[in-house]
Amino acid sequence: MTGLFSEPERRILIGATPETVFAYLADLVRHGEWDGHPQFRVVRTSEGLVGKGSNCDRERLETFQAPILRGAAASSQVSWIKSLTVIDFKTDARLEFETKNLYNGLSVGSETVLFRLAPEGSGTLLVMTGKRSAHVPGPLHVLMMFLDSLKSVVSRPIISWMFQVFPRLRTNGQLSRIKRELENTES
Repeated sequence: MTGLFSEPERRILIGATPETVFAYLADLVRHGEWDGHPQFRVVRTSEGLVGKGSNCDRERLETFQAPILRGAAASSQVSWIKSLTVIDFKTDARLEFETKNLYNGLSVGSETVLFRLAPEGSGTLLVMTGKRSAHVPGPLHVLMMFLDSLKSVVSRPIISWMFQVFPRLRTNGQLSRIKRELENTES
């Protein structure tokens, strides 16, 4: 596993209560509505209310025109599984989860995402931070660690400056989809 690469803090004001926003984020089956990776279907989820250790697995099958050698057999179908597990939460205030990405059963990376919620007027300020980690087997491990570190050091001042000049950049596609979903259901 390479070192973690921190993403910049993102934020958005949503016209819904913190309770509504938290309930939406904590509904792990609905994760696919806003995470930006289409065509995944839920294949397994834990029962009951969200809590530490709650999880959800989503899968997407892809078919390639040319067969791919896997083990001793050739196949033209591969599977992507996104396994999401809640690692920390405080009802209506914060939700943190880790997503592990598996490609044909091999780990190809993980991501930790933290959502912090705060009431603001009649809505909720939703703040999102994340860390990504690529999993690279073999001798590429050290090179990937170096490249991730270099990218973080070089990009951090540039991103900070851009956020100062263009505050709307603080919102990403995931937050925009969450806002759109919640404000459409609140109306």
